[in-house]
Amino acid sequence: MRLNTVFGLATASLVSATLATAQDAPEKQPAPDYFIETIVATTTAQNVAMACPTLSFELLLASRVSGEVMALLAEAGFEASNLEQTMEDPSEEIRAQQSAFLEKHGLQRDGAAFEDVCAAGMKEIEDGTRIGSFLVEITGDGAVDPTRDDSSETSQN
Repeated sequence: MRLNTVFGLATASLVSATLATAQDAPEKQPAPDYFIETIVATTTAQNVAMACPTLSFELLLASRVSGEVMALLAEAGFEASNLEQTMEDPSEEIRAQQSAFLEKHGLQRDGAAFEDVCAAGMKEIEDGTRIGSFLVEITGDGAVDPTRDDSSETSQN
């Protein structure tokens, strides 16, 4: 058998196997709205809490909601271990919704003052939004007030 024939047969077999695999692979489905909304709410709340010393992120709630979303995805036919193979990339929609949050509160993407971020987070809590549901105000004894200047009290003692 000539070398060209061997390469030709090998190439034909490879192309045939690739086409069969591509045909067997499920077509990617759009990311469900509940998936995108949960990612936006949890990541935005987490970023707000990291930037605001008087707010905390509700990790246990986020974990529970994440489990619920994964169960819904499984029911809809998505494979949790392989989402990128079965779901269209939702990152553009996620970025758009996160940008809308920044615009809603007049926040800069980079370098927003923590007071402004805290005010945005408190507004989300007060309005009962999905983002606000993942935020908790830190109050009471031992809570840090970053706007208070304790240096004058320390130097007087």
